Amino acid sequence: MKYTRPVEICGAILLLIIFSCLNPLLLNAQDQPDSLTKTPEEALKIFIDTPDSYLDFDYIRTEISFVNYVRDRSDADVHILITTQRTGSGGRESTLAFIGLKKFDGNNNTLKHVSRQTDTDDDIRRGLVKIIKIGLMPYAARTTIIEGLEVTYKRPEQKEAAPQAAKDPWNFWSFQTSVNGSLNGESSYKYNYLSGSFSASRVTEEWKIQLSLYGSYNQSEYDYSEDLNYIDIRRSYELSNLVVKSLSKHWSIGGSASAWHSTYSNYDIVYHLAPGVEYNIFPYSESTRKLLTFQYLIGIRYSEYHEETIYLKTSEILPSQSLTISYNIKQPWGSIGTELEGANYLNDFGKYHFQIYGSIEIRIFKGLSFNCFSYVTFLRDQISLPRRGASLEEVLLRRRQLETSYDYYTSIGLSYTFGSIYNNIVNPRFGGSGI
Repeated sequence: MKYTRPVEICGAILLLIIFSCLNPLLLNAQDQPDSLTKTPEEALKIFIDTPDSYLDFDYIRTEISFVNYVRDRSDADVHILITTQRTGSGGRESTLAFIGLKKFDGNNNTLKHVSRQTDTDDDIRRGLVKIIKIGLMPYAARTTIIEGLEVTYKRPEQKEAAPQAAKDPWNFWSFQTSVNGSLNGESSYKYNYLSGSFSASRVTEEWKIQLSLYGSYNQSEYDYSEDLNYIDIRRSYELSNLVVKSLSKHWSIGGSASAWHSTYSNYDIVYHLAPGVEYNIFPYSESTRKLLTFQYLIGIRYSEYHEETIYLKTSEILPSQSLTISYNIKQPWGSIGTELEGANYLNDFGKYHFQIYGSIEIRIFKGLSFNCFSYVTFLRDQISLPRRGASLEEVLLRRRQLETSYDYYTSIGLSYTFGSIYNNIVNPRFGGSGI
């Protein structure tokens, strides 16, 4: 009698699993669930693009059901590009650009939604859905789906008074404070962390004032044996102030003042004052879509060091200057952000640093996207390094800043999606959601 071997049994089971997984792909279109085709084929196909913000897409798909959602811009009739920037009171201004494609080519429109700092995530998503619905109406009106749409208007309960200038009892000032802490460990390791911050800001069309205070405390304890243990303590705090005056659509003038302490960088206390000027090639009103600025600062810095430095200094006063060029653009094909910064001490041009930062996300063709984030810094101004050097523990635990001529980071990726062009279905079972 011949017995079936365990390997053959496992192979048969594996074939059954593979067949079960492939079987749904072999079904005819008429066998698909009704939920896949609940929105007519002739409905608008829209592609929602959010390069710098988070959206609850499941909520949007649930609330706006008269359109078809697609995964790629090339399949869409309308491309909705949503860009954001912070408001003076800590809220968020979202700019929604409706870009017509195919038969709607050239029919573009732009709407805005402004949220307050106190708005919940639900308040924000309901507000954005309302704006998206309004923005889609001119396109939906040119399709057969218009027969199932209705426009409603909520009449005010009483006659509105004549518009008056808004009265702000806080005079445009907003404040934010936070305290955070964490504990974790095991039998041979313990880590404690505590941080706190406070910020105040006042932003108008003419002035921008920001004040912030931050502090942190880290303690790590390592137990190697009963007679050998090591405790690492790091403290840092920073106080900073920024004042900017708008001069025109392109020019601004301002300055910053700051003070900070860092055990990692060997600074007992640092005071820094730097006035400067900034020019934007594009009007500042277009900053959510494109920005090209040149910023020049000249300042003076007083430093007291925790330990004597490699230059035999315990304190010193140094004049400095910096030039920063920033370029950011967000378009339907993707987004690019880059920044070049150079700074040096005026008493010694040999002490400088230069940094290049860049990020890019490009849709190469249907379904294929390329993304990259990278920065590199060339350092020649590590004037705070302690003379005595660093112990083995300080090197291994990164407790002290070490001498280096550069540092860098790079991340590169490709993503490709294929299959059904539709992205309508919401299925939150087991915590998952659609692409």
